Amino acid sequence: MTRLLSGLFTILLASIPLSGITAAVKPFKPYIPKDSIEYRRESLATRSMLPAGLLATSILYNDNRLDKSIIKLGEMKSPGLQSANYLQYSPAAVMLTLKAAGLEGRSDWSRMLTADLISAALFTAVNNITKYTICRERPDGTARNSYPSGHTGTAFLCAQMLHKEYGETVSPWISVGGYGLAATTGFFRALSDRHWCSDVLGGAAMGILSTEVAYLLTDRIYGDRRLRHPIVIADVDERPRWKFGLYSDYSIRADAFTSEGYGNPDAKPACSMGVDATWMPWYIGPTVRAGFTQMKWTGSDDIFLPDQGSVADVYTFGAGLDMDIPVISRVNLNGQAIAGYSPAANSYRFLDSDNQPLEWEIPAGMHCYGNLGVTVRTSAFSSVTVHGGLDYYDKVWRSFVLGARFNYTF
Repeated sequence: MTRLLSGLFTILLASIPLSGITAAVKPFKPYIPKDSIEYRRESLATRSMLPAGLLATSILYNDNRLDKSIIKLGEMKSPGLQSANYLQYSPAAVMLTLKAAGLEGRSDWSRMLTADLISAALFTAVNNITKYTICRERPDGTARNSYPSGHTGTAFLCAQMLHKEYGETVSPWISVGGYGLAATTGFFRALSDRHWCSDVLGGAAMGILSTEVAYLLTDRIYGDRRLRHPIVIADVDERPRWKFGLYSDYSIRADAFTSEGYGNPDAKPACSMGVDATWMPWYIGPTVRAGFTQMKWTGSDDIFLPDQGSVADVYTFGAGLDMDIPVISRVNLNGQAIAGYSPAANSYRFLDSDNQPLEWEIPAGMHCYGNLGVTVRTSAFSSVTVHGGLDYYDKVWRSFVLGARFNYTF
């Protein structure tokens, strides 16, 4: 399998015209010079398409039902990921540090702080109303305020502020760092059993949208006053050179393997979440990915999670190819082929209805993934991909998935 993928990668790269690469812009200087453009705005409807996709995906997942047959007998053993309590504010800390250091961004201090305060007020109101209206139980069973994830929402709120002030005016790589910190915050909350994947997606949607609405209101209040830098555009010649995606897949059909004593026919993959990064010198380019898969119990009887037990998460790292073929304006045919590896062999222990030990054995092994879908460009710096594909974990499972990827592009 590895040799086959390696050979395919070599053939595909050899087929790319050298002129396509040499004509590409320098990968780390993707902006048209500011002196050659004017300040411009995109409509709120355009900017709302990506958070609307995040919100719709979070609602459709309904993954809080994954452990409905797992009864907790005590506290859950969660990883020590309390750093998310501080990490959620890190994009805002970066923004304020850059401003204090004298780096000019989109706005002066008064305009920026006005937008930031409106963002925080909007998000706080919407987040709390939603939490205590839906009353979803947390994965660890400690409270009924799981949806949406407040930590994740705060992190993406701050990352969107950083993007508005510096990513759209100075360098998109500042936004990459901010969104990376926000995504890490969401992963920590899911992996520490404080939130479901859908909670993370819902929080991200509300954080981004709150900031977009706040900046629209601030623009109405200030007009063109106190703007310090124009919003710039990416020098992409109708297609982006870089894509950074937050992906989430939901298993619609899965077969678990039992060969060589691996796996359990009643334990199957449920949903996955992670990030990928792609460089597109042409219509095809290399991509890397890191993420995790949450497992579910599909047996007919309830099982019991002992005190200090843990639910199963499978980690995967991989690399491969990403393809984007233009179809019509703003719409591309997209595909990915990724070969990866799940590096950790894990055992998870439960009790069955007869109080007998039950163990899930998840070995380390090759983890391959492929999908095909459609990408819609939602704004100058974003796109949304809807796809279907196959997730194959050697000796463990074969899963058909539907999912979405939310891309920051330039």
